[in-house]
Amino acid sequence: MTTASRQHDRITISLPRGYSGEIKKLAADLDLSQSDLIVKAFDAYRESQQKKKVAEIARSMVDEYRQNTDLVALISLDGEDFK
Repeated sequence: MTTASRQHDRITISLPRGYSGEIKKLAADLDLSQSDLIVKAFDAYRESQQKKKVAEIARSMVDEYRQNTDLVALISLDGEDFK
């Protein structure tokens, strides 16, 4: 077993017609393997989805922070040194 196969899972996927050629061309243009290109694309997508989730959670808390004076009162403690 090669080192690469122990560090990676191998999967088979179906792509819309034309994607394979585009992936090969873009990977070559970026001097990446096709696998590395897909990994980078997936990582970027996963990060963007995480940011969307965090933004959605923050938006859902806006009203709570506006209405709950206890939460807002704690903000004044931010950055203060505790001795």
